[in-house]
Parts: sequence; C-alpha cells; structure tokens
Amino acid sequence: MTYPLDRPIWTALTTRQQALAEGGAVARRFPLAIGPFADMIDMSPESFAALGALMSGSEIAVLFTSDAVTAPDQFKTLLSETGEQMTGTPAESSVPGAEIITLGTADVPEMMALVELTKPGPFSTRTSA
Repeated sequence: MTYPLDRPIWTALTTRQQALAEGGAVARRFPLAIGPFADMIDMSPESFAALGALMSGSEIAVLFTSDAVTAPDQFKTLLSETGEQMTGTPAESSVPGAEIITLGTADVPEMMALVELTKPGPFSTRTSA
C-alpha cells in the first residue's frame, strides 16, 4: 500500500497544492519562488526528460525518494543523502505566556532573514506565502 508520505512532493503536487504545480502527468515541480522541490511519476528516462523540460540553465530539482536515484547523463547529482521521516500524533503542549500569531506577506523579509541565518531550507520568498 502506498501512503501519501511515501512520496511527499508528488502527493503535494497532485493533491492539495496541485494549483501550484508546474509540469504535467509525468513530472511536476513547485515554482522556483516557492522552492526547488520536484518529483516524477517514476524514474524512467521519459520522466527525467519531462523533468528536464521544466528546468533551464543552472536550476536544481530536489527529489525525495525512498530508493537511490540513478539520473541520466543530462543531469548532475549535486547531493545524495539519506534522511529519516518521522510521523506521530501531536501532543498537547503549552508554553506559558507565549502568543501564537499568524504571519503574512509583510513578514516575508524577516522570515527570509531567519532562513538565511539558520539555513533550514531550501526555501524561497513564496515558500510561506
């Protein structure tokens, strides 16, 4: 059985965030102003060709896959690492005196400054908007 978090980028780009998707049935990505995240229906040469058609110049595509990727020669792998995906049930938590506020467009410069300082990304100016 396949779960949405098995392929989080493909799931996002084909469900709730499909209006943001660039691409088609075989390869999709978020606009670069949101972030470099992309995915393909599979790792076939046709899917890589479709992903390549969405890219230009020195653009990068960040893929999250459960298996190692062997990209065709037209692509250069800049980083290949493993990661751990954790899921769980939210716990009740409160911090005395903490106020939760909703951030908006006016807060983007400060959010981007924090991203630059802490390097949690990759994030772009429309990631949070």
